[in-house]
Amino acid sequence: MNPAPDVQVDVIILSWNRPDDTIAAIASAAEQLGVRQRILIVDQGSEADNLRRLEAYLADVPNATLEKLGFNSGVAGGRNIASEMGSAPYIVALDSDAEFADRHALATAVAHLDARPELCAIGFRIDNYFTGENDATSWDYPPECRPDTGFPATRFIGAGHAIRRKVFAAVGGYDDRLFFCGEELDLSYRMLNAGYRIAYVPAVGIRHKVSPEHRVMWGKGRYYYTVRNSLYSAYKFGTPLPRLLVGAAAFVFRGWRNGIGLAALRGVGDAVGMCRAYRREIVDQATAPTYALSHETWRYIRQCESTRQQPLLAKIRRQFVRLPHQG
Repeated sequence: MNPAPDVQVDVIILSWNRPDDTIAAIASAAEQLGVRQRILIVDQGSEADNLRRLEAYLADVPNATLEKLGFNSGVAGGRNIASEMGSAPYIVALDSDAEFADRHALATAVAHLDARPELCAIGFRIDNYFTGENDATSWDYPPECRPDTGFPATRFIGAGHAIRRKVFAAVGGYDDRLFFCGEELDLSYRMLNAGYRIAYVPAVGIRHKVSPEHRVMWGKGRYYYTVRNSLYSAYKFGTPLPRLLVGAAAFVFRGWRNGIGLAALRGVGDAVGMCRAYRREIVDQATAPTYALSHETWRYIRQCESTRQQPLLAKIRRQFVRLPHQG
């Protein structure tokens, strides 16, 4: 499978300090063969010296464009801004601490999407840059799935993926409210609900420089966003109120067991506010979209993730387990 050599691809990269890693990511994108790529970088408030280093490097990269925000708009907001900077039919996102595994990654990704028009997105294989093994911190697929084998999926991983722009635009892009955590799953479900499908494609690989010191830790914001965004997205997708209440209680209990109960309570409280705001949009604007998942979409999700389907009591018992130590 080879795409036409003149096919256009927008590579989006979010920058926030770490100039060495970001420059390496940009260089990896610039070296890709077999496509015409534009590299769209959104800087989200890097320190002045780091930003100057990035600008100096980009002066010699003619197909790269830098947008300097001066503030952190979040992962969801930043990717929306970067995507709007381009117009190519394919959007490929690359983390600023990652590099493509070979120089034909973009061409391979486009070829897979060209061959399967029902696909709205594909997730890439993500290996640890230092060990060459699967990056467990970026693996969020069912237990029976393996990183060296492709399979139908319900989501893609943010560190490296490709999206068909027309579907991305049709569903409204990322939900800016999410800011950080869960934004890929939220977008994936909305694209699935539009009738498209997602696949994990290990033939396209990236090498991820896993850096625990740069990750948002559970007690420093990650759990708050996990609670808030999970409940908000579940509400959007039509989860019944009793299940939302049980889920909120389970999040709070798990947070209490791990010494971050206040973060959980804040997450629940802010989720309620976000759900109310979303509901007002639906009521006040006749043209505002609703995202309740269809029976067909739920059937596809269950088929792809049968091993994730647990009875309600089992899900509650799982909250007794301590949070993993990874970022």
